[in-house]
Amino acid sequence: MAVVSVAGAAFTVTLGLTAYTDQVTSGTITTSPTIVRTVTLGDVAFDQTDLNSTVSLDFLYDEASGIYDALQTAIAAGTSLALEVASASGTWTGAAMYVESCDMTVDAAGVATCSASFTGSVAFA
Repeated sequence: MAVVSVAGAAFTVTLGLTAYTDQVTSGTITTSPTIVRTVTLGDVAFDQTDLNSTVSLDFLYDEASGIYDALQTAIAAGTSLALEVASASGTWTGAAMYVESCDMTVDAAGVATCSASFTGSVAFA
């Protein structure tokens, strides 16, 4: 099987109705099933009882006009956001993703970067 690599610039992150391409520097999408192990008389049974998804994004701080502002607004309101990460190899979609954290860091050179993490249900297609 051939391996396909997708350059980071090929990704578009959409929050709500706005697509962000330039300031997202990296990210991780994790889908973790909850597996329950049950010992039976004959063997051990494994059942998936839940599916948890998390998304983390690192991006350049864009002041009060872009992704940072959208996240702060959702945090203050306690609402979820539609999240989509689209690439040439597929799309991850979360209709209702909740912001778990949003951090901003400024380094000695004065460059401000942010990271955010989300939780909800993510589907890949």
